[in-house]
Amino acid sequence: MGGDDGRCVPPPACPARPNPACMPSEGALRIGQVHVGDWTAVRASGPKAAAGEGDYVMENDLIRVVIDAPEHAQGLAPSGGTIIDMAPLGMGSGDQLNGIVQSTGLLPRDVVRYKRAETISHTPDFVAVILRGTLDGNDQVQVVTRYELRACEAGVRVRSDLYNGSNEVNTYFLGDGYFWGDRGLMPFVPLKGQGFLHPELDLLKLADSWRQWPFMAARAQAAPLVGYAVVPCSQGRDEGFQDPTLSTSGLALAPTLPQDGLVYERYIAVAGGAGLAPVVGEALRARADFKHEPAPVVVTGRVVAGGAPLDGRDGRAASLLFYEPAPGGDPDAPAGRTPWSEAVPGKDGRFSVTLPPGRAFRAQPHAFGRPVSTAVAFTTGAPTMDLGDVSFEQPARLLVLVQDEAKAPVPYAELVLVPADPPPPGTGPSMYGLFGGCNPMLGPPHGASPACNRALVVDGKVELLVPAGHYFAYASRGPFASLGREEITLVAGVEQALTLVSRQLPLLPPGTMNGDFHVHHAASFDSSLPAADRVVSFLASGVDVLAATDHDVVTTYAEVLDNLQAHDRLVVMPGVEMTPNVLWFKRPDTALPKTVGHFNFWPLRQDALLSRNGAPWDELMEPGAMMDAIEPIWANPAAGVRQMNHPWSAAKLGRDNGFLRMLKYDPRTPVLPGRSFAADVLLRSPRGGRRNLDFDTQEVITGAPRRDWVRFRTLWFSFLSQGILRAGVANSDTHTFAIEQAGYPRNLILGQHTVANFDPVSFNADVRAGKIVGTNGPVLDAKLDSGAGPSLTPVAATREQMLTVDVGVAPWIPVAEVRFVVNGKLAKTVPAPLMDTADFAGMDRHFQVKVPLGELLAGVTKDAWLVVEAGLPLPVAADLDNDGVVDTMDNNGDGVIDNRDIPADEDDEALRFPDPTRPPNGDARFHLEAIAPGTWTYAFTNPFLLNLDGGEWVAPGL
Repeated sequence: MGGDDGRCVPPPACPARPNPACMPSEGALRIGQVHVGDWTAVRASGPKAAAGEGDYVMENDLIRVVIDAPEHAQGLAPSGGTIIDMAPLGMGSGDQLNGIVQSTGLLPRDVVRYKRAETISHTPDFVAVILRGTLDGNDQVQVVTRYELRACEAGVRVRSDLYNGSNEVNTYFLGDGYFWGDRGLMPFVPLKGQGFLHPELDLLKLADSWRQWPFMAARAQAAPLVGYAVVPCSQGRDEGFQDPTLSTSGLALAPTLPQDGLVYERYIAVAGGAGLAPVVGEALRARADFKHEPAPVVVTGRVVAGGAPLDGRDGRAASLLFYEPAPGGDPDAPAGRTPWSEAVPGKDGRFSVTLPPGRAFRAQPHAFGRPVSTAVAFTTGAPTMDLGDVSFEQPARLLVLVQDEAKAPVPYAELVLVPADPPPPGTGPSMYGLFGGCNPMLGPPHGASPACNRALVVDGKVELLVPAGHYFAYASRGPFASLGREEITLVAGVEQALTLVSRQLPLLPPGTMNGDFHVHHAASFDSSLPAADRVVSFLASGVDVLAATDHDVVTTYAEVLDNLQAHDRLVVMPGVEMTPNVLWFKRPDTALPKTVGHFNFWPLRQDALLSRNGAPWDELMEPGAMMDAIEPIWANPAAGVRQMNHPWSAAKLGRDNGFLRMLKYDPRTPVLPGRSFAADVLLRSPRGGRRNLDFDTQEVITGAPRRDWVRFRTLWFSFLSQGILRAGVANSDTHTFAIEQAGYPRNLILGQHTVANFDPVSFNADVRAGKIVGTNGPVLDAKLDSGAGPSLTPVAATREQMLTVDVGVAPWIPVAEVRFVVNGKLAKTVPAPLMDTADFAGMDRHFQVKVPLGELLAGVTKDAWLVVEAGLPLPVAADLDNDGVVDTMDNNGDGVIDNRDIPADEDDEALRFPDPTRPPNGDARFHLEAIAPGTWTYAFTNPFLLNLDGGEWVAPGL
């Protein structure tokens, strides 16, 4: 009743368990802080492991838990005191957790800020860490959280006590936020019509998504295969919302009187193994112990195909979804059934799953993202029961050899399978209703190879289990190589071999390196892709150099490059994408706070002993402040690059991805003091150092979507016309192997650069100077008579000079035209005879055009800037809300702008920009769409700054 006196210790969470799962060994419980000498012993393995010097570690014989020190702010939390690492111990296990943060609501002021920590050790009974703090927005509301680990338990007991020391009645939801990150762990609740599927989350209509559940779980999509679950102890059910990005679980929303409080107790479990079954089993056993409910039932069985055991291959070839059938009509109707768990058979075909007793269940077999055969009906009765053999169709087995033109195995390539006869829309496979669009689904689309409809090829070989069907099989080595393709029919249970040939093409000018400066792997909070697959995907795509820009953590890929002995093929510059997630920035026209977009920095120094490997905590910072904060960790300040990413990307869960979109920047309004809110923010120096406008490069193409580069292009042109000279870049922003493709698009850095003699200072100087061509396929070589190429340095020019442009392209990538843009306006279009892609296995094709500058500068009387583009025609688009940026376009290629009646609101993004339909076989885009779905051929040079009067170059203005 008096709040936290700084000494009182909360009691343990959750009742005692009557039947321990093991006999504790000597010294089974350990607790301490991370220190340099003990680093190897306490930092969990796994891609998300984030423990830093001074963080708290608890460990028993089963699991390891890391709570960050209060001074180590991470992710959504304004301080440490949160679970950042949690992993089973043993071979193949590791941490897949981004973080679990305590909060009483959805706004930053509702999150707990911890200030002090202390440890308790009562070996052999328990070890514990006590955290003391307040709400971030109200120091009078105190919170004390106790994390406790006991021997023989695969979970941590957590109790949070909240005390309302204010004089006001406050309404609180005391619970935890689980930051899944969108492409990582898949959240699950055993509710009717849900399971892995959840109501669409709208933060302004939260009641529509609010639910109650007996436990919540989540599982990984890629190795290490682990799952997490939370079981309520202080009440029968937790409640909150579920979303692939963020879930909450806690007490019911309730008013809290002055000098009153709340207590939330829960058990957070972790278990290794494929599928949900291991961790759901731990959750149900814990719930039975804590709630004195009947013991759950263990159901076993064997998966067979053709009479032999079938290895599920981590759920790709076989898994079973267990659910209570829908009442009434169709028992398997997704909207009416209640999923409880998922099992993946081992190499011997055996599976085991734990379920509540005394209920009717069905087990639906799944293979390659589709329900297969008949669901098995049963009722849980005895403590253990066996379903016997569950029959599956045998998958086909495909053995692929990829060779070059000399019949030598290629070091790295990518295999892509495309149905020769596309199925009707909406009939493709998915993961229990999630992640549609992969056909065939060879593995989880956000996971390791094979993923979605593709697989990585190493040393020329790959072996796959594939659903029977009629396919085009492609071998790709990136946009600067020919394709191998064969049409193939795969038969169930039959092994078939296939040889594909792909040759490298001499498309790049000498001394030109191609690079991708925006990439992610599983160290990012929104990726599951293992580091090895990330590196191999870039080697397969022919990229020379990349900037490692994982969200809020400095990464290097050094260990993978060492293991592959690939330093002579790929240069990696360590970096970071600073990614604010805490809502705080105030825009005058909205009541809800905002975030300020994403910014990349490279090359940086990594320090694995520090939180975030040395990256600054970027919350509550404007971009200029981020630039100032990054200064101490440059690997070499002379090589440093600051990049504004995807400037007009839409918000996700209220978090703004695009800085200029958040500001409502109007590209028709000058960036001058007092002209607009956006202009004033761009021009200010939040910490007295760099301005928010002082980035070096700006993304013009990010990934495949046409909607993005059409918008980003407009914003870049606006800056160029005002003399705000920033190098335009093209990056993949790839988080996966299968959904976004490595190096589509990429940058061609002009100069004398090679992997063997890579110099980061001179290389990044050319990047900052705009000696770049951005492309998702075509190679543009544009020069003036003087030999000058694109650059942010003005060049003397006369109207009599000729501009020569050579367009080179692989035979499977269509190019329809070359465009010349002067001061943001289209000055000339030249048709290009590069639309015939039938000879996809042939040599590179070229087209050259020469144009006098006088023709391009007609009507221009002063200095100018010129950009050359090549590709398919610009999409027809419209700006419906008159903000200077397009809102909708012709998505199906019929020349008509789609969805004119849909308002230009960021929440309608998917409606206004539907995915383009797959072109028919024989269409010029067919091969490109197979290799890099959604790509619309586009390449651009950085500007030629044409000084026409001999004085200082002056921007033309808007």
